[in-house]
Formats: sequence, structure tokens, C-alpha cells
Amino acid sequence: MWGLVMVSLVRAVTAAFVVVSASVLAEVLGPVWGALIISLPVASGPVYVFMVLAHETGFVAGAALNGFAANAATGLFLIVYAMRASRRTLARALGPAALAWIGAATAIASVTWTPLTALLLNGAVYGVGILLVRPAPQAPLSPGRPVARPRPVDLAIRAGAVALFVTFVLGVSFALGPAWTGVIAAYPVTLTCTFAILHRRAGGATMAQLASLTIRGVFGFGLTLLTLHLTIEALGGALGLAVALAVSLIWSAGLLGLQRRAHARERPRSRSDGA
Repeated sequence: MWGLVMVSLVRAVTAAFVVVSASVLAEVLGPVWGALIISLPVASGPVYVFMVLAHETGFVAGAALNGFAANAATGLFLIVYAMRASRRTLARALGPAALAWIGAATAIASVTWTPLTALLLNGAVYGVGILLVRPAPQAPLSPGRPVARPRPVDLAIRAGAVALFVTFVLGVSFALGPAWTGVIAAYPVTLTCTFAILHRRAGGATMAQLASLTIRGVFGFGLTLLTLHLTIEALGGALGLAVALAVSLIWSAGLLGLQRRAHARERPRSRSDGA
């Protein structure tokens, strides 16, 4: 009994530490870097690590596929929030976004997905999102002005939320099976906590920009889950997780490279306009 309690506590604390550390960096480094960091699998990643320890690879593969499909619901969540945040209160921006996720995820959980159909769904949602929600032109890449200074109470709230989330998902996974486990694990708990805490402090316009930048990064998280689904049974748990994480890091590095190139092109143009 105590052994199970200690294992659950270690899982929850480990996941909370990872998420809080990443969220602090996101707030300190500014919108572009923040978007890249919070779109990494900092919350769902620990869930899958512990899932590998608790289940066979076939279970994890099934959860990853359904999580990939449910990643489209996270795209809808970001689109709704980004379109509403700049002119509305936290409740009127985040509430509809969360309801949109729940509705989309419930529908997704009722469908039997293949890698191709899940990829097409994600491509459609994120493609529309990129067209509808555009960040401010050439947001700065340097650390610059922080999104907001993290406060101890904010960190405690995030740590508690993530710890409960990880414990809940792993606890119900045995009863729900891989399909629903993957969908629930895809809930954007890190994004929800970040938006809920910072909307009033940093302002809706700043958070709308952060959400619009995050859309591209979260599509890469979906590719991470797709990679895990395709590789874990052949490579095993540890190597499958490592390959999936590499895909996430490569995607984020690619986005960062594109931002740097766009920023480098914009700088000479700004100087010539000033002249």
C-alpha cells in the first residue's frame, strides 16, 4: 500500500517539477521562446513515461494514436482562445476554449483512428488555425521583456494541477483502456494553467499572441505522439520515447530557425524604412 503511494507521489512530483520549470522559462524568455517551450510535451510527456512503466507497449501505442487525434482538439482550444483573448475577460476567453476542447475530444474518442486519418484531422485543424490566427509580425526572438514574472503562488498552483493530472490519468488508465486514456492525456493542462494565471497579469493581447505562436509548436507535439505510436512496439518503451522526444525537439528547433530567418530579413527592412 505504502509502496504504491510513494510511487504515485514520485510520479506526481517529477511531472510537476518538469512543468513548473518549463513554465518559468516560458514566462521569463518572452512570447516566442515561451510558445516553443510550453508546446513541448512537458505535461503529457511525463504521463507517457510513467505509462510505459505501467503498461505494455501495445497499450501505449494505442493511447498515443488517440492522443494524436485528440491533439486536434488542442488546436481548436488554442484557436478559440487566441481569437477571443485580446478583447475579452479570462472567463469569456478560456471558458469557450475549454468547452471546445471537451466537445471535440468527446467526438474524437468515439472514432476508431488510423495514423493517416488522425494526421489528416490534425493537418486540417492546424492549417485553418495558422490561417485564422496570425501572431504579431516578426515577434522578437531575444529574451526581451518577460511575459510576466512568476510568483510562488502561481508555481504552487501549476505544480498541484499537474500532479493531480498525472495521478488521475495513470489511475484511470487501467479502467478506461488506451483510447480514452490517450484522449484524456492530451488535455492541455499546461496551456490552461498558463493562460489562467497570466491572462490578467500580462494582458489578453499578450496571451493571444502567445497562443497564436503556440499553434505551430503544438502541431509538432502531435507528430511526437504519432512517432511514439509508430515506433514503440518495434523499438521498446525507452527507445520509442527517446525517438518521439527527438522529433519534438527537431520540430521546435526548425520553428526557431524559421523565426530567426524571418527576423533577420525584417531587421534590414526596418532600418531602411527608418532611414
